[in-house]
Amino acid sequence: MIWLKRIACGVIALVLVFVGFWLIKNQEEIFKAFGFCVFVGGITLAHIAVTQQLPKYNFWITFVACYLAFVLYTSRFAPTEEEKQQIEARLEQELAKSKQIMGKEENVASQKKKKKKKSSGFNLSAYPKINGSATVINANVFYIGGRYVRLFGVDAPDSDQICSDAVGSSYNCGEVAASWVRGWIDKNPIDCYLLKINPNGQDLATCVWGEYDIGAALVGAGWAIANTRETDIYRPYEAKAKSELSGLWQGTFYAPEDWRDIKRRRNDFTIKRTVTSKGGGFFDFGSWF
Repeated sequence: MIWLKRIACGVIALVLVFVGFWLIKNQEEIFKAFGFCVFVGGITLAHIAVTQQLPKYNFWITFVACYLAFVLYTSRFAPTEEEKQQIEARLEQELAKSKQIMGKEENVASQKKKKKKKSSGFNLSAYPKINGSATVINANVFYIGGRYVRLFGVDAPDSDQICSDAVGSSYNCGEVAASWVRGWIDKNPIDCYLLKINPNGQDLATCVWGEYDIGAALVGAGWAIANTRETDIYRPYEAKAKSELSGLWQGTFYAPEDWRDIKRRRNDFTIKRTVTSKGGGFFDFGSWF
């Protein structure tokens, strides 16, 4: 019979300990204080169940009194609901002010950016100009005004070039680069200044949309690289795209010139087929092997 009492007492003690622990985790200080009392009562009951003796209550009473005193002391410094609302209102006001300041700074930066003209380093007015809506063949090759033009100082992947993205997956970077240009100029009329005219092929040109150099934008977005054999003016744009892992620089890729060289060498390969004789019977020893 005494074992049944001990078990029952132990179960009740366990329940009190868990309930007290759950109340202690509450945010309100009054629930914490009550939970601590329940927790101490559970431990006391567990002590009685195991030892069949009453604990020294002086120790437990002192312990509970100290905790309640601590709770009352800390609750004095806890903000009231009204104070919490005032603090939240101040925070919202500060956030609104910071957003206004950031918005003004962004407007100033955008205005400066618009005023800054992207120069190609040439006196473009000295060259013949063609104007109109361009058909994008490759990212750096356009068909405009009945002529094919290639952007000066810019080398972009051909439409069939394959690259790897940031996670190592392959994608058609040539088509993505061309799509980026199509989406950017969006059938708007552009001006192309012909630097070198080739009657039998692509003219060399610098093309602008409004005040923006399309070559600079293309290299700066990372969908082309600077063709340093022609000019170094686009090097800073390439360095910026590379540092920001933009466009092609998000993963790995062949330089467009190397990709074309690989295609040329692959097309030069010839496959030689070996014709094997069907053999001339049992004594034709070549047919054994």
